[in-house]
Amino acid sequence: MATNTDFPQRVAQYVDSAIRDAGENTKSVAEGTGIARMTLARRLTGSTPFTVAEVARIATHLGTTPEQLMAGQAAA
Repeated sequence: MATNTDFPQRVAQYVDSAIRDAGENTKSVAEGTGIARMTLARRLTGSTPFTVAEVARIATHLGTTPEQLMAGQAAA
């Protein structure tokens, strides 16, 4: 059974996968969203959870919705 501590890692996996599927990298996403590159790197490792606002900014940058991103369906 998944626990609450698993959630940040799952979010990180979904976001990382969406970034790769879009052909982007952390530098381009950081620049396009205004999220500091080191902050984004920490979020993608799951060591620090993403905020809702960050997920929304990344989804917008990738041309998807936060809901699709969180469902693992961000790739067009």
